[in-house]
Amino acid sequence: MRHLIYSLLATLLIWGGPGQTLAQRQLTMDNAVKLALDKNRDIQVASLETAKYAQKVVEARSYALPAIAGSAQYLYYFNKQVSFLPGSFVGLPENQLATFRVGGSNALVGGIAATQPLFQAGIRSGIKAAQIDEAATNEALTDVRAGVVTDVKKAYLDVLITQEQLRLQQQSIARNEQALKDSRSLLAQGRASRVDTLRAFVTVENLRPTLIQLTNRIGITKTVLKRTMGLDEQETIELQDSLRFDDALFIAPGADAFQDAVQARPEVRRLALIEQLNREQVAIQSAERQPKLSAIGLVQSQSQANNFRVDEYRWPVSSYMGLQLTVPIFTGFRTNSRIQQAQITRQQTETQVANLKEIVRAQVKIGLANVEEARLRIETQRQTIGVAELGYRITRDRWKQGIASRLDLSDAELLLTQAKSNYLQAVYDYLTATVNLDRVMGRIK
Repeated sequence: MRHLIYSLLATLLIWGGPGQTLAQRQLTMDNAVKLALDKNRDIQVASLETAKYAQKVVEARSYALPAIAGSAQYLYYFNKQVSFLPGSFVGLPENQLATFRVGGSNALVGGIAATQPLFQAGIRSGIKAAQIDEAATNEALTDVRAGVVTDVKKAYLDVLITQEQLRLQQQSIARNEQALKDSRSLLAQGRASRVDTLRAFVTVENLRPTLIQLTNRIGITKTVLKRTMGLDEQETIELQDSLRFDDALFIAPGADAFQDAVQARPEVRRLALIEQLNREQVAIQSAERQPKLSAIGLVQSQSQANNFRVDEYRWPVSSYMGLQLTVPIFTGFRTNSRIQQAQITRQQTETQVANLKEIVRAQVKIGLANVEEARLRIETQRQTIGVAELGYRITRDRWKQGIASRLDLSDAELLLTQAKSNYLQAVYDYLTATVNLDRVMGRIK
């Protein structure tokens, strides 16, 4: 009865309750990665960021194009405009001025003005800076995608190892249940003590809570996987791959793994682009010291009257075209300060690039060491499992013959379970280490 209760609890934990849909999505690791690249929200945000910076390039180029603006103005004068003339015009003394109110009560003005930059040193640097910024954002998107792929693979492996640990625990329970059955049979024959039978029963019951824990952990790891992929929490998934060791699938790095990693890592390329961007920022700030030359033009028409009969208005047109030169003379040391800030930022980025390369060097070394260590552990544990299985069979036969004690059988079963668990952990560590190494080497596209 108790075994039935444990089984029901495990089933409820797997399916998530009666409200859970039974439809399952079959997932291989490759399919999980493809879904994540399509649905992961971090990637979607990064993609929108690249689109935004593409528009910033368009904005930077627009400063080299002409700016054309139309304007219209209507004014109503409660008191008409005043003009001043020498007093002699109207018979007043020379030292007096005569005032006249001129124009109409209604004034209309309309025109089109155009400005075309001819020489502005900062425009070209601004365009180049925007293009570099866009390229750096694309590298950031590549880095986000690589991080998501790595997280999905590791989350997938977490589900696999938890499922394998659950299977291993079920095998251990099955062996101990068989030992309990044998113990009861021997007790009935008078060939085993009651204490041995009680010990076998307690051993089985002590293993069952771990079964529930592992079942619950499967649900948790699947939740993490679904969140990383961008799937809905209510959707159920079933993994198709298995946790297995295949050394042939691992591609060892070349002789110069560090240089390969530096060239392939998107975050290294992004930081190098930011270093170029900072150099352009220095050029942009330095350009503020140089004069600016623009061509300007205006076409304007205006009219005034004391009524609103617009069809009777007269619209004289005036226009001009010319050059406008602006020469900075003194800006309160603002330009010098901005140049110094840009140069300091460039120096910071250069230091960050050097530091990141050293970090990559260490990551490559650690990644290769972790892969090699896990491979050696797999080979060792593979042999250990064979020895542990043989030892368990011999001890079980000796126990049935009354030569070995129940404690010896428990120790043999525990050693077998531990050997299989260690092998399973070594395979998981190896696969995780290869995923991390691919990330370190920049192999994830």
